[in-house]
Amino acid sequence: VERISALPVPEHRRQLLTSPSGIKIIDDTYNSNPAGAAVALSTLSQLQAQRKAVVTPGMVELGNRQSAENRRLGVDASLIADDFVIVGKTNRAALTNGARDGTARVHFVANRQEATEWVRKNLTQGDAVLYENDLPDHYP
Repeated sequence: VERISALPVPEHRRQLLTSPSGIKIIDDTYNSNPAGAAVALSTLSQLQAQRKAVVTPGMVELGNRQSAENRRLGVDASLIADDFVIVGKTNRAALTNGARDGTARVHFVANRQEATEWVRKNLTQGDAVLYENDLPDHYP
């Protein structure tokens, strides 16, 4: 068990980092599924931070469950985070619909570059952000 706990966390899979400006980052951008997103949100909820944000384009390739699962992600994210940054248009409607059940401020950005800029402009030392998923460029 000791040796297992000493193994490095694979990159972009709930990797805990700190930015040069002191923002706590949970990098869960490798891919996303409902169970993994729930664990990442739980991790964010447990972090001590002045302000918390979730940045996500949502989840894809879930078949007929895609809309419902993204709505659920929107609900959960907006109950945990102060700010919910929705990236792109692919899951915007479902994520926004879910976010109505929470208290987070909802923001829309076109792509990951704008999302990164939003974080740099709006979060400061002592804040935390969860980057949940990163869709390939062929998703709008």
